[in-house]
Amino acid sequence: MTHHFLPSRNPPTRWALPAKSRFLRLLPAFAVLAFLCLAVTACGRDLGASTKGWGSVAAANGIVYATTLTGQIYALDDFGTEGVSTRWTSALGNENGFGGAYGSPAVGRYVYVSGIDGFLYAFDGSGGAGAVQVAWRQPQFEAEDMPPVVGGPGLDEAGGIIAVGSEDGGLYAYNALTGESLRWSPFRTDGKVWSTPVLRNGVAYFGSQDGSVYAVSLETGSLVWRYDTGGAVVATPLVHKNLLIVGSFDRQLYALGLNDGQPRWQVEAENWWWATPVSSGRAIYAASMDGNVYAVDDNGVLLWKYDMGAPIVADPVLLERGIVVASREGRVVLLRASASGQQTPQEIASYSIRDGEIKAPLVKSGTIGLGGATEQEVVYVGTDDGKVRRLQVLSGFMPHWCYDTDNNTQCPRN
Repeated sequence: MTHHFLPSRNPPTRWALPAKSRFLRLLPAFAVLAFLCLAVTACGRDLGASTKGWGSVAAANGIVYATTLTGQIYALDDFGTEGVSTRWTSALGNENGFGGAYGSPAVGRYVYVSGIDGFLYAFDGSGGAGAVQVAWRQPQFEAEDMPPVVGGPGLDEAGGIIAVGSEDGGLYAYNALTGESLRWSPFRTDGKVWSTPVLRNGVAYFGSQDGSVYAVSLETGSLVWRYDTGGAVVATPLVHKNLLIVGSFDRQLYALGLNDGQPRWQVEAENWWWATPVSSGRAIYAASMDGNVYAVDDNGVLLWKYDMGAPIVADPVLLERGIVVASREGRVVLLRASASGQQTPQEIASYSIRDGEIKAPLVKSGTIGLGGATEQEVVYVGTDDGKVRRLQVLSGFMPHWCYDTDNNTQCPRN
């Protein structure tokens, strides 16, 4: 069996050993990652000196939020075919630039960004173009050897809660407006938490490097259920009907009962699962680091798989015309699948990015642009060379604009 190991996908940091009872089961995957970490990325606690991030983006109401490789976050006014301009920018971390982010921002009343400096930031850009301030930051005080925050924040805007995992093994939850810590926070796991939590109906669902998937009450912080897989769980789960779909480093994609955590079915790949699956309501589409996109029905029956020819680590997006998938090497593809998902998909458009690698999740636009016109199937792609691209899917991935966050300027469209 061939595994496509991705050193550049792994943030340069030390892996925590799982609990003793799980050590032998998880040792092969962790040993490989530890070797890659030491041999390739020169791991250490000083993440600010050796880490850049993945160029993650988010989009809402005609504004694109981009985390830069040098420790800033940009809010970009998206004018579609007319281009892009900077609305505001703010630094993450201290004056030395000890910042940067891997997880995508969460957008609500504020823009929430988790930094590798160990802080969760809430940015308030409501003052208009050029105006931004930090509404709050948690923890409130800086300490030595603060554990990085790798995963993105999960937002329950209706419930007023924002939650994020940490490398110290904790899930931290705060009042989304005030930043006040919930009385039970944090909830502790036995491994580092890179998984972005999904908050639904008063429950946080997330994975840990201890190999388990957790469901935790946001009201009390009590454990609702826990399911042990055979490997680290760093992926963000998908809530699909009454199921929680999540992949593990044991090469299995699991469907767990949303209320009880009991396994319903699982699908095996030839490598690890990192990307978050998407659902059309009739079929689940999941991308693996083995380079394949898998289509599965509600009962776990494999409908088809499509080989992208290279590892996939970025979350795909589902549009009316099909599924947009990106390989790590920079190839973006639109796959047309039947409504039921039962027919083998057809590749109907593709686009290649020459220089950057795609590790961050793909993001689709909102329905209304700044000009007031309804947007039609636009995808934003962030790459690890610091660039953000707006691709119009209907025109076969026509690049509308490219923005270089390293240099704060527009760049050639490809």
